[in-house]
Amino acid sequence: MKKIKHNKFPIVTVAAISDDFIIGDGNKLLWHLPNDLKRLKNITLGNPIIMGRKTYDSIGKPLPGRANIILTNKNSNKDDLKTDKFFVKDFEKAILKANKWIDKNFDKVQKQSKQIFIFGGGEIYKLALDYCIKIELTVVNVKCLNGVYFPTINQQDWGKKLIQKVEGNEKYPSHSFWTYLRKK
Repeated sequence: MKKIKHNKFPIVTVAAISDDFIIGDGNKLLWHLPNDLKRLKNITLGNPIIMGRKTYDSIGKPLPGRANIILTNKNSNKDDLKTDKFFVKDFEKAILKANKWIDKNFDKVQKQSKQIFIFGGGEIYKLALDYCIKIELTVVNVKCLNGVYFPTINQQDWGKKLIQKVEGNEKYPSHSFWTYLRKK
């Protein structure tokens, strides 16, 4: 596992993938799972999330109650302190911005439970996965064949635990929630 100098908080990836490791089509998610969105909110609320510009554009607005840190090469984007939306040019600066946001907004006791979440897309997951201690993964039981891939997880590096299986119906496909913890 790689480390970033001066990082104070655990880095955690959160993602939803198809059975064939597709996360989206490059513009949007390929499914709508209300219970996954609720779980995502519960996991990330009050923490910084780091995402690429395309992921941010697909959401269309900052997610409330979190620092939204967007990795982009564009110079025209401006931070918005009212919505906790920040633009950075590289991954290390994103981690440092997340650390500063936590330090500024929480007391010593609250900081003990804070994490930095990697929110996508594919390129950001590739950049960040080696730095993560945990992956919160939703596996959606569909085959997509084409799209943006989640990076390959070396199963030997991780212990995984099934959290919940959800049966599908006419509104959404079956899916399951998993937590991967990096082995020491």
